[in-house]
Amino acid sequence: MACGETISEALLVAAIDLGTTFSGYAFAIRNNYKVDTTRVSGSHWHTGSQPGLSLKTPTCILFDQNQVFDSFGGEAEDKYTELAQEEEHMDCFFFTQFNMQLYAKKVC
Repeated sequence: MACGETISEALLVAAIDLGTTFSGYAFAIRNNYKVDTTRVSGSHWHTGSQPGLSLKTPTCILFDQNQVFDSFGGEAEDKYTELAQEEEHMDCFFFTQFNMQLYAKKVC
């Protein structure tokens, strides 16, 4: 929802939780919300190398040697681990627990 916009004007309401350790998101479509205010959709993330699903994924991101986005969350963790085990990680850019660097930025 844009700054100053009310729920009745928005087509979609989204929430992003960019946490220090884990991140996730959820959203609701206006027409669904009018029928049932508890109808919220979100992602079920694979828990990386561990079996199962989670509503959140680790807060980490991987970029390749050209600084191009590669992966996010558990997928980024697993890929970076594999690269490190093969000693092919030195040219990659792996960031974790970076959310506090975004905190000072004013959104609205």
